[in-house]
Amino acid sequence: MDLCDPSSHDHPWEMYTWMREECPLYFDPHNELWFVWRLDDIITISRDPETFTSTEGNRPHIPPDPSMIHQDGEQHRKQRALVAQGFSPKFIRKMDEDVRQICRELLDQMIAKGEADLVEDLAAKLPMRVIARMLGVPEEKEDWLRHQVDMFVQGGHGPQYVTDEVNEAFSAFIEHHEALVAERQEKRGDDLLSVWMDAEIDGEKLDESQLLFEHTLLTVGGSETTRNAIAGGIEELIRNPDQWDALVANPDLLTNAIEEIIRYVCPFLNMFRTATRDFELHGQTIKQGQMIGMMYPAANRDPRHFKDPEKFDIRRDFTTKQIAFGYGTHFCLGSNLARLEIRAVLEETLKKIERFEFKPGTEPTWISSSFVRGPKTLPVLVHARK
Repeated sequence: MDLCDPSSHDHPWEMYTWMREECPLYFDPHNELWFVWRLDDIITISRDPETFTSTEGNRPHIPPDPSMIHQDGEQHRKQRALVAQGFSPKFIRKMDEDVRQICRELLDQMIAKGEADLVEDLAAKLPMRVIARMLGVPEEKEDWLRHQVDMFVQGGHGPQYVTDEVNEAFSAFIEHHEALVAERQEKRGDDLLSVWMDAEIDGEKLDESQLLFEHTLLTVGGSETTRNAIAGGIEELIRNPDQWDALVANPDLLTNAIEEIIRYVCPFLNMFRTATRDFELHGQTIKQGQMIGMMYPAANRDPRHFKDPEKFDIRRDFTTKQIAFGYGTHFCLGSNLARLEIRAVLEETLKKIERFEFKPGTEPTWISSSFVRGPKTLPVLVHARK
């Protein structure tokens, strides 16, 4: 099976279950890649950067860039600490009212129309607007930026998917980045780029290349992940009206509901590591230099850790934490921002919306991807609270 082919993941759950239970270490001969599907195996790999390094890239057979996600050990610690200076709890708390105001504006526009595409009108717009404000990007440029990201992220499937269109979109992003940096060199602002340009640890700053790729990482992770979690989560709440009603009746369920949305939707399919030595797992040998993909959606439905894992259940007991944000030293730096945005959407929606229903004659469509997953369109009728 060609697991880099986006269509392999269009309706994946039966395949994910079979792999996890019957072939927990699978070798994809089309791409010469290993894959693991169980939560315990992902934790084993994530805990051992000396054996499974990030420094050779985290996409299949695509060389690493200088961002923190492709570093291990002390270099990763330093670089992550530099970037994290823009993600302090105080900074994230300051974003809360901005996020809620954006939610209210978008929801009011949907209510006025009486219908919406929840992806285009809410789930995609909110995180891109938040990221744009954090980076000092003008609002009129948000749709353009989202288009470039949607295009160049398709190169994450593998080298054979790095088309001219992908390269052109990334070149456009580089020009956008360089223009922003030139503005900040003239005058610093209160945005993340300004913070990163001045951030320093042990006399070291991010160099130009690191700054570009940290900017890229934030823009992709901040827009793609949260968009898919919001849209996929609301889709499940529509499909399970008892869960929606439970949230309305008991807002204390919200924190748990956020974790269940993230577990169930699981916006990123996988990240890769490279073996630095031969490693035995499930009776097979991962050879030195071979890459291995960690399949997060399959692990998030591992029955060894989650009871009735195929069920969407906002009351779920999270004795085992979901793993959609990764694990270990590479745990997603933006996870708290993602949770804040999902919380804001749910709380503001519950205040304003009685219910959503799928628009008659339509069906949600999903992104075809071997990298990120989530709804592509989600047409609904909007029933406002009286």
